[in-house]
Order: sequence, then C-alpha cells, then structure tokens
Amino acid sequence: MPILLVLQICCAESTDAFCPHEGMGGHDREGGSYLSWAAVLDGATVQEANARLLVSRPSDVVGDFPDQLTAALHFADNQAERQADDRLWKLRPVVDVLDRQFREVFVPNKVVSIDESLWAFKGRHQALQFVPNKRARRGIKVYKLCSSLGPEAGYTTAFRIYMGKDRGDVPASMKAVIDLLERVDLMDKGYEVHTDNWYSSPSLFHHLQKRKTSAVGTVRSNRKQMPTDLQAKGRGSVDFRSTDSGMLALQWLDKRPVTMLSTVHTSEMVALPPNRQGIQRIKPKVVTDYNNGMKGVDFSDQLSGSYKSTRKNIKCLLKEEDRRGRRNRIARARFAPADPADPHMPEDTPLRRWRRCSQCWNRNKKRKETRVMCRTCGVSLCASPCFKEYHATLHAP
Repeated sequence: MPILLVLQICCAESTDAFCPHEGMGGHDREGGSYLSWAAVLDGATVQEANARLLVSRPSDVVGDFPDQLTAALHFADNQAERQADDRLWKLRPVVDVLDRQFREVFVPNKVVSIDESLWAFKGRHQALQFVPNKRARRGIKVYKLCSSLGPEAGYTTAFRIYMGKDRGDVPASMKAVIDLLERVDLMDKGYEVHTDNWYSSPSLFHHLQKRKTSAVGTVRSNRKQMPTDLQAKGRGSVDFRSTDSGMLALQWLDKRPVTMLSTVHTSEMVALPPNRQGIQRIKPKVVTDYNNGMKGVDFSDQLSGSYKSTRKNIKCLLKEEDRRGRRNRIARARFAPADPADPHMPEDTPLRRWRRCSQCWNRNKKRKETRVMCRTCGVSLCASPCFKEYHATLHAP
C-alpha cells in the first residue's frame, strides 16, 4: 500500500512560527526563511526522497542545512483544527500511518497476546508515566497486540498510546483489550487472546465469549465474580471451578498460588521434561499454554531493544569520559605503590564491567563485585584493601 506522508518544514527565526505556503521557498510574515516540502512516498525509496529534498534546498538557507531542518520539523499544521483532548496531535499523522501499516501488511495467526510496554522517554510530556517494575521505569506507556506463536512471533499488529485516564462505560483494563481487538478487526473470528492479571476478569472473558473470541490469562483472586472458595492446599495441588458457558477458574499452588482464567481449557495436567536433578513434574495445561502464548509482547520488546531511540549526545559522552579519567586518577593517587617503578597500577575493567574480586573469593570464599583490576596482573580486585593485600602476598619473600 502506498504511504502518503506530508511533511511541512519551516526554517524560521522562531521555530514556533508556522506559516504554510505554496511552492518550495519564500519568506513568512516574521521575515524568516521557510521550506514547505510535500513528499509523496508512493513506492519511492528513502534515498530518492532525500535526493528530492537536497535538490529543493532554498538558496537563502546557509550553514548546516540538515540541522536547520530537524530543528523545525513539523508533522502537523499548527493552525489546523484538532481535537482538544489529543495530547499527541503534533505526531498524530505519523502515529496513524504506522498504526495503519502495521494492521494492513500482516494478519496475525490464531494466538495473540496483549500487554503494555514502556517506551523510554526522558523529556517532558503530559502523558509521561512512571512504572517501577519496568526496566526503563519512566516513559510513554503503550498497549500492544502482538502475535505469539510461529515465525511471526513478536510482530506488533496494533498499538495504542496511553494518554491518561481512560474514561468510559467499562474499566480501563477491559477497554484496552476491546479497543485493540476491534481496531484490528479480530472479533467474531475465533482468535485466542492471552492477557496478564491486570486485564483478565470474568466480565471481560464473558464479553469475549459472546464475540466468539477465546481468552486465557492469569487473574487476581479478588476480582469481581471470581469464586471465593478457590484454594489449592499443598504444593502441586489444583483447585478449580467452571461455569455452564465453559469458563474455567483454576488455582495451582507452586511456590505461591497461581490463579488462571480460561475459556478454552479444562483442568488437564501435563508432564514436564525432567529437570537437572532428573525429577519429572506435572503442571496444568492452561499454565503451560499461557506461558507460551504470552511471549509475543516480550519478544517484541526484545527485538525493539536493539534499536535504541534515545542516544547520548557528545556532551554526555565527554562528561562520562571525564568522570572515568577522574576515578582513575584518584585510584592511582590513593593506591600508588611505594616504588614508582612498580608496574602494578589499578585501572578500570574492560567496558567497566563488574567482575568478582579474586582476593575476597580465594581468602574468604565471599563473592564481591568490583570494577578495578591490576593493569599488569589482569586480576580483578577491590580497590581497598584487597589491591594492597594481594600484591603484598605476591611480592612476599
């Protein structure tokens, strides 16, 4: 499908001033120069689009032309009408194009998963979220629907950026699942959705059953309409309840209680492969299928982790190098040997990776991590007192 992407770029004295004009160059009301560029990507490559942009460079723009463009890059007309509650209106054209392309180029297979991801973002925005159990912890929260099984596992079919409280007739967790499934038109087609305990509830699963969509997920035992007498006693034991419509509520006691909700499973148990000790265990089939089905969003986050959106600028890199040099100078001054000709000097480990202190381990069998090593010996040692003690015993008569 061809993508129509209109970029309006304004190079003015004030980047907030936006005055669209016809043609490729001119001057705005404030006297600054601007460039209004409309690029239609209809089968054109990125190189061809860049070539068109370079050819259309205005004659009155001097200096670093790419930097001037990126400093005043607009994806939406500042003067155009927009929804008052849309906090991403400046990026809405780009988000809509990506969302449409994700949905159109690939149709997922039967098993899909829904979960939230956190896009790391260190700037300021009204939709910024702090999620302590995520690795990034601070950023933009995104609901994602991903394929879970097969070679397409991890493909993001649909996403929705969380912009604040989701007000509606149903809870926010239920609304997120329904919106994503309807956006991709997966309802009434026999799909199987896997969710975690923030989304799962009997009311959501009943609604999906009516729309001919199966659901599997962990669930909180205090959810409304959950059985109150569900309790597994003893490790490895199972307690379950079922409804006339085929919904299963099951609790399995492993190290801690695991409560599952499913509209496609029974209380069937399956044998697991033997562990390292050769012990073979059994587990409910709903648990094993849930673990396999929830890999979609996790795999998607793993793949996207290779393409970092945030980069350290040269100023941050120079500061980091200065800090490393200062630490090395302090360490050399503090732990310098008595003989200046002694080649045993402390320095950082490669890439400042944590290593186990050899002296602590060999002397006390105590695992202690350090980033200091001897430049000559290549042995990782604590800065104090292990560095001196190790070389004292090394040079002892």
